[in-house]
Amino acid sequence: MSKMTDELTAWLLSYETGRAWYNKLLSDVTKRIYLQQFKRYCDAVNKSPDELVELKIEGLKSINTSKEFQAENLLETFLSTSHLTPNMKDSVKTAVLSFYAKNRRRLEPDPAENVQVPEPKKRCPSTQDLLELEGAFTTLRDKALLWFVASAPFRLTSITRLRWRDLKPTNDKEIPYCMVIEGARLKGSGVGKYKGIRQVGFLHHFASKKLEAYKMELVRKGYNIAEDDPIFIPYRKEGKPTPFSPYSIEANFGEACLRAWHDLDKKRFSIHDLRSFVQTAMENAGVNSSMIAPILGHKPKGTDFHYSRHDIEDLQEKFRCALPYLLPQSVEALKAEAQKTNLLFREEIETLENRTLELQTSLNELRDFFSSTVEFGNYKEEEKEFLRSKYNLRKYSPEEVRRTLEFAAQVKKISGEKGYMNERDEIKLKRRMKAKLDGKDGKLGRGGGQ
Repeated sequence: MSKMTDELTAWLLSYETGRAWYNKLLSDVTKRIYLQQFKRYCDAVNKSPDELVELKIEGLKSINTSKEFQAENLLETFLSTSHLTPNMKDSVKTAVLSFYAKNRRRLEPDPAENVQVPEPKKRCPSTQDLLELEGAFTTLRDKALLWFVASAPFRLTSITRLRWRDLKPTNDKEIPYCMVIEGARLKGSGVGKYKGIRQVGFLHHFASKKLEAYKMELVRKGYNIAEDDPIFIPYRKEGKPTPFSPYSIEANFGEACLRAWHDLDKKRFSIHDLRSFVQTAMENAGVNSSMIAPILGHKPKGTDFHYSRHDIEDLQEKFRCALPYLLPQSVEALKAEAQKTNLLFREEIETLENRTLELQTSLNELRDFFSSTVEFGNYKEEEKEFLRSKYNLRKYSPEEVRRTLEFAAQVKKISGEKGYMNERDEIKLKRRMKAKLDGKDGKLGRGGGQ
């Protein structure tokens, strides 16, 4: 922790109620934020932590008097008269409520209801944004950190706790590394509702290359990295690997955003926004939310996920589906590729539809024509009678009709090769049939049957 945080901690621990509160806070980040805001409140109302609790106890002893809600009134007066931003007011309110709750002297649940926190802006960078942000960073360490979190979306505090030994090779060229981080290094420290949670992270090949470049930078700066050392460290003169502080990471991101886009009000991104980037990519790839949860460090809902080798391999395949959305490729290129594929499919579908229509037409014509051109032996008497009437063959003998059907079988072969029987072929057929019955050769050609 920083020198200021150490001083605030020493101040708080000098009070009994302060120690009771501090020891029940699980996260170091929560302690840092709460301590700053709680000290701000104590200074503003001129009360020590012990005096604040005494104020609430006195109110509990004075039911139905003006003192009953004096602790709540004090908080409301501070929030209504201070010139803090709505977000800052909400942070102070949250810290004070936590202090009273951990000392078993809860305030009423509705103090300062008029303090409204504006809805946070939803920021999700694109791959092009990440490329521009990478170009604004000045060290290979920060470039590697950017793509590391854009592949394995760990929270800010968890990043500072990652070690080189956490990187497990997968023997997969597309996804070279996997990490399974226990709850003690995640949000909530694996206690209470966070018990049993782990986070599974994967590094795709692009992030892995950035990490290798960062390792070379460490060597050039004289660092001897061991397996138990933090992955991301601050560069200092003494050359001793120490964890990168969350404040330094946030500051570096803010400075890079300013260099990249020159206006933080119009565009800026944080480490947390990279988590949204990964989540959105996996959703676009059609991955189920229960499979996204372990990658984000959330507890899977409605499914049994035991973090076994089989479960992690399944998760890796789901992560692979999202690679087209995670790797540096512009949205425009993706759209162009999709439009090109759709155009090819549409052209192929139209061709097939036209071909199907032509075949259906030909089939109908053939069905009408060949309904009377099967072999003579398969005909029943009523079918032979139909042929005689259809071709005006009633005056001819059965033998003559048989010879006509033999000829029709030959014509069926010819018309089958063409796929249809046009009007000219039909005229030639009738001529040849007549010539056959009249005892002529009945050749089908130019002038045939005449």
